[in-house]
Amino acid sequence: MKNSDVNKLLKKYKPVVKKTGKQMSKIAKSAEEDITKIYKIAHTYVEMQMKNLQKEKLYHEIGKLVAGKLLSGKLEIPELEKYKRRLSAINLQGSKMKKKLSQISKSGKTKAAPKKK
Repeated sequence: MKNSDVNKLLKKYKPVVKKTGKQMSKIAKSAEEDITKIYKIAHTYVEMQMKNLQKEKLYHEIGKLVAGKLLSGKLEIPELEKYKRRLSAINLQGSKMKKKLSQISKSGKTKAAPKKK
């Protein structure tokens, strides 16, 4: 293709290319605004989730404190009495498991696990 042919084609399609370029610019601008909006929504959603996580951690801390006081008898709330027996049972089971673990580690002997066929 010769240079003159290229120039003729450029002259012929220049208005169409210019118009298409303007349309693409408008579309890109609109897409940029939409992407910005989506980013802000997603960022706000992540912040909300972080606040919920902080709240859950705080609930956990409060629960541990209340459970400790409930078991030690320093706190008496009628609504929480139903949990006291379950907490005591779980603590007792945990203590038994710690003793068992201690005995296993002190004995130094380990039994081989039965082989499966």
